[in-house]
Amino acid sequence: MITAMPGLMPVLNADCKLYFDGQHDRWVLKGPQQLIFPDRLTLITLQACDGSCSGAQIARSLASFSDLKNVTEYDVLDVLEEFERRGFISVLNA
Repeated sequence: MITAMPGLMPVLNADCKLYFDGQHDRWVLKGPQQLIFPDRLTLITLQACDGSCSGAQIARSLASFSDLKNVTEYDVLDVLEEFERRGFISVLNA
């Protein structure tokens, strides 16, 4: 749904938690019966899922990260769509 409508605003679901595990020095996304260790693109994308930015805005903001300069808007929208499909995020109408 996000890929078809990049103006939708993604938000992390209430039953999901994104946190830093200091003991193992890694980020963790915990959801119902799921545990994910996100890569840098996924982490930054999920951190931006606060319900105030659209998927397209999140993609444009990633251009400021030098290590993600080759990432396209479609890459970010694909990440958002995958995590929506898996039940980690929901979308709000703009």
